[in-house]
Amino acid sequence: MADSENKEREGRRAAPPVTPRPGATVRDEAILYGDEGDLPRRRKRREARKAAEAAAEAPREAAAAEQESATPEPEKPARRAPSVAPPKSKRKRIVRQRRPGAPRRGIFELMSATGSDSIVKPIHIFGHEFRFWPVVLLIIVALLISGIVLNNSNLNVAEQTVTVVGLPEDMEGYRIIVLSDMNGRRFGDVQSLLLRTVNGLKYDAIFCLGDMVGKDGDAEPFFEFLEGLRSPEKVYFICGDSDPGPFADEVRGTSGPLSQLVLADWILGAIQRGANYVDAPTAVTIRNSTLWLTPATMLNLEAMDTRETWKNQTEQEEDGVISGINEDYATLPVTTYRYQLAQKLYDAQRTMGLSDVHISLAHERPSDEFLYTVEDHDPAATRYLGAPELLLAGHYCGGVWRLPYIGALFVPDRTLPRNGWFPADSSIVGLSSVGDIQVYITSGLSNNGSVPLMPFRMFNGPQISVLTLTATLPENMLEAG
Repeated sequence: MADSENKEREGRRAAPPVTPRPGATVRDEAILYGDEGDLPRRRKRREARKAAEAAAEAPREAAAAEQESATPEPEKPARRAPSVAPPKSKRKRIVRQRRPGAPRRGIFELMSATGSDSIVKPIHIFGHEFRFWPVVLLIIVALLISGIVLNNSNLNVAEQTVTVVGLPEDMEGYRIIVLSDMNGRRFGDVQSLLLRTVNGLKYDAIFCLGDMVGKDGDAEPFFEFLEGLRSPEKVYFICGDSDPGPFADEVRGTSGPLSQLVLADWILGAIQRGANYVDAPTAVTIRNSTLWLTPATMLNLEAMDTRETWKNQTEQEEDGVISGINEDYATLPVTTYRYQLAQKLYDAQRTMGLSDVHISLAHERPSDEFLYTVEDHDPAATRYLGAPELLLAGHYCGGVWRLPYIGALFVPDRTLPRNGWFPADSSIVGLSSVGDIQVYITSGLSNNGSVPLMPFRMFNGPQISVLTLTATLPENMLEAG
């Protein structure tokens, strides 16, 4: 058996070499299984990449295994019914966090980003994409706020010529500054801007049409204005609906001028600084002519009846004081003061001449019905004041908020169409007429105290009105004739 195996091995070693057939290719074994240096480069790169990935994955697997061994396995929750999604208000807000190592991006890059990287989606208007719209919106808001601040700080001077038929030659070119609705506001330190503007104008009188103090009762800004004027004696003022008073809460003692006992502190302070309080007809002498200033509240009062009413009331309270009635003792000074005003009305009605100029002062413009009634009075046959040539008013502040190309948004006057919404400019600002009575309404200096939702003026700067009286008819009236 062993001999046969030895013979077989010797026969293999002694086998003759194989002779290839014609055309056949003999491949060397070294070529088929060459050494490591002959491996393809692609295979070498693939193996190197796998080795690198394995080396990088080893620390992660070790850390995950360590964390898994340290964390106890949570209990498997019991099966429960599908939950209903909570309301949107209770859902947790998903905050997108910046990836570690990611570079910080500027505001413009964030606004212009698209897809998942954007924090504000672009909007499309008329087929155009706007990516920076939040920045543009912030710029618009900033410009709007800046414009409002500048608008409320600057002073506009509105010039207006008023034709008064039969105006005396002594009053030709008579200039009146009209102010209203200061509401305790300052224009510059100690009213420097307001005083610089007013003192730089040529004027013969200043009419203040109420709400110069306002609801807060701070009269110092009004006093600062009076103290800074060159001629405070040329100031004539009335009360407004937001002003304190006109009477003091309590009578001041029992001696002294009656006005010192009953009038509000701010009125007495203005009088002490040279201003003139118009609560009854007041005559102003201009060379050889007379200008009458009257409060509009007296235009429809019958002078004789009004005087007799307050005279009787005064006598009745005097008897009550003698009898020891405390209520009459407290009200008698005010009643006596009202009787004096009624007496001034009676005297003015009898004194006014046909050649005199009559200007009436109002805080809030009277209604058309009121003015038509005033115009119907005949001073020669009745005891009413004659109709004024000019009535001045404020209160509306030009609408406070105005819209470009539209006008005022709202004024607090339910007698106007639409209860004051979107009023016509002729009803709230500028010169107009009711019958033969001309009415001028100034836009004023501040906002309307009756509308607290409008705390500032918008597209409507503070206004100082300057009226020039003349007897010359306007050119358009001459052309029409």
